[in-house]
Amino acid sequence: MSNPNDQRPDPKPRKHAELWQAYLWWYELMEMRKKHTLRISSSDAGKSEMSAQFEHDMMEHMQLDALLDYSKKLMIGKGKELGEVWTWLTSIKGLGAGSLAAQLVAQIDDISKSRTVSALWRFSGWAVIDGQAERNQAGVKSHFNSKLKGVCWNIADQFIKQQTPLYIDIYYAEKERLRRMHPDTLCRQCGCLWADCQERKSHKQQFNDGHIDNRARRKMIKIFLQHLWVVWRDAEGLEVSAPYVADIMGHTHIVEVERVER
Repeated sequence: MSNPNDQRPDPKPRKHAELWQAYLWWYELMEMRKKHTLRISSSDAGKSEMSAQFEHDMMEHMQLDALLDYSKKLMIGKGKELGEVWTWLTSIKGLGAGSLAAQLVAQIDDISKSRTVSALWRFSGWAVIDGQAERNQAGVKSHFNSKLKGVCWNIADQFIKQQTPLYIDIYYAEKERLRRMHPDTLCRQCGCLWADCQERKSHKQQFNDGHIDNRARRKMIKIFLQHLWVVWRDAEGLEVSAPYVADIMGHTHIVEVERVER
């Protein structure tokens, strides 16, 4: 029976509740391991008086690595319950191990809540608002899931490292297109060549290699999310619009899901 004096908010309903629990357990164990590893690193570097051996002993006593391995397997096992969606995700080079795929679907949870691919982009932090990539602002409630956005960045890293068919082609083509459009690194504030800016200590660069790379990654991951949106909604019998990505820099890109190498 509920307590009328309990002021805690009602639980957020989850379509795949056990997958979410498995993800949370894995994530919490990962965070714990990071803390132990950082203490060991600081101790080894002479930047901490903490005992590295004590940290190693604690991790061994808790069997932390074994727990992490089990939690990951459990999370992946729950991810497999998505059936067709899971099969499609893990058939993509870079996602076959299952951990990133499980993190992704755990964060999204219910694709019916994203009635359009734009809604999924907004939820995952890839929307463009007033011509600018959406970012969190101090004191303003976030409109996107920052952990989901982080998972997508990790997926982008894997696509680049594994040279994933189709997506890596999108990435390289966009880098080339942007560099043709913006051959020089500019000063964001002055608009001049960065080498000519007289206020480089306080001004910021625009169209440098890092910016070009980030924009190409954005395009690659947004098209991947669009494909996921189509596959997932189709698997659940939900309405699906044509597999087009009308987005970046005012261009319309037609990228069919079926072209992804299985």
